[in-house]
Amino acid sequence: MVRKIAPTCTLCALMRLLSACGGTPAVPSPAVTTPAAPTTGSVQGVVKHETYANHGLFLEGPLPGAQVLVTEGAGAGQSVTTGTDGTYRFELPPGPFRVRWSAGGFESRDSDPGTVIGGSTTTVDAVILRLLSNVPIAEWSISGIVRDGVGNPVADVLSVARDVFSEQLAYGSTDAAGRFRIASTRQHADTLHVHASKEGYLSQDMTVVCGPSCSVTANFRLPRIVRRRLDGPSTMQVGEIAAISLIEEYDDGSRKAYITRVQSSNPAVVQVLPLSQQQYDKSLVKAIAPGTAALQDGAILNVHVVP
Repeated sequence: MVRKIAPTCTLCALMRLLSACGGTPAVPSPAVTTPAAPTTGSVQGVVKHETYANHGLFLEGPLPGAQVLVTEGAGAGQSVTTGTDGTYRFELPPGPFRVRWSAGGFESRDSDPGTVIGGSTTTVDAVILRLLSNVPIAEWSISGIVRDGVGNPVADVLSVARDVFSEQLAYGSTDAAGRFRIASTRQHADTLHVHASKEGYLSQDMTVVCGPSCSVTANFRLPRIVRRRLDGPSTMQVGEIAAISLIEEYDDGSRKAYITRVQSSNPAVVQVLPLSQQQYDKSLVKAIAPGTAALQDGAILNVHVVP
């Protein structure tokens, strides 16, 4: 008689056989995960200003507060401001980019094209911004004629154009016919101050509006100084106090009083009172004892003191 073995028993016997031989049932391997690519990269750099003079010498150095704007690429429109050390840093999507550097009173500049690499830092070359006043533009000019108080042309008058910070932008001098022309290609504000002067003449200042590529006419009148004198009494009594002024007289018949701080040749006779007792536009002197003293401030006034 043939005995039948159930299929389940056969499988059990097989598993026991495998275990006895040291075999292990196969187990599926876990799936391999690839790390995600970085979504941004860093861009950094530094902004500097050029060496310039403006009420002092400022050597080339970091430019704080400058704006750095992304102008091209996926990060276009982002902007940062440089720190006190002139440095800046962006986090931008991978790909091409360009930036623009700018600051008040300085030129704007654009970088060369660059590429942001995810997970890496791209350092842009340091950039130096120039003052707008030093960036060449189309020529502008101021010209005119300088005459004295009676209408005669004045030669060798120095004419200087300055900006609102009193920095000299350009200058020129008059010829024998009194004509001058100031010309420059330096950046400047629309309002300029022009000063005309010559030794022996009353100087004159003028404010002109001079936009880009302007050509402005500015005529000056410099009265010639014909006399300087000290105005005050020639005779004083002991104990008397008097005010002394410096007067300039001009070829057109006009005159002008100036602040004066006279000195006395003999303080024992005529004493100049201390500054704390002076008037803002005059010197005060006091007669001390009989005699004569000369008061001087360029011009001379002899004062005789009587008892």
